[in-house]
Amino acid sequence: MKQEHRLPKDIEILISIAVLIVTVTVLIVISADRKEEEPEEPEPMAVLEDPYINMSLEEKEELIYRNLLKAGLSPAGACGMMGSIAVESPDFDPDASNGKSGAYGLFQWTDDGDRKQAFKDYCRENDMPRDSIEAQLSFAIYEIEGADPIACRLYSLLRETDDAYAAAAEFTVGFERCITDDAGRVDTYTGSLYPEFYGMRYQNLSKRINKAMNYYKRFEEDQK
Repeated sequence: MKQEHRLPKDIEILISIAVLIVTVTVLIVISADRKEEEPEEPEPMAVLEDPYINMSLEEKEELIYRNLLKAGLSPAGACGMMGSIAVESPDFDPDASNGKSGAYGLFQWTDDGDRKQAFKDYCRENDMPRDSIEAQLSFAIYEIEGADPIACRLYSLLRETDDAYAAAAEFTVGFERCITDDAGRVDTYTGSLYPEFYGMRYQNLSKRINKAMNYYKRFEEDQK
């Protein structure tokens, strides 16, 4: 019988290890190629929750009223502003926009006089989201405190008045400036803060005043 010639034990072990390494390497390469061929699924976009989505209209009204008081307005002055918000954005939606005019927000700022752009700049400079109630109230107060040459005449009135009627009328004229030829006699401005606009008619002026007076009555009763 012929004797079989076998490799030394240590050489057999080395060969086995080498074969194993080669096999593992080939499998890794194949796996990597398959991953490159398979398209990656896009990560789902993060959905930002609307902070006001679960708030009722009354809760938003309360939030705005309290913020205006904190800004230094009198209860009547705050209600005067809210009378206009209730007309401009009935749902008190800070993201409300008018597709026709491009007006935006609680107060429906437009590009007339660059006020809408000024609002955007203000939010960017102060790192505030444009669609937040707080940002829009802050900018409105900023205009009233002197940033806007017409609205600034409202400053003392809105802080000192106890007359929601006057506050609503003057705010409509000095801040909203919604002059129209379509309004009735009840929407005629007869105030004193803006004599140059005396006798002009304003969009829903009487409605704004009624809303303001209702708010004033409501919040006054809440405080009792």
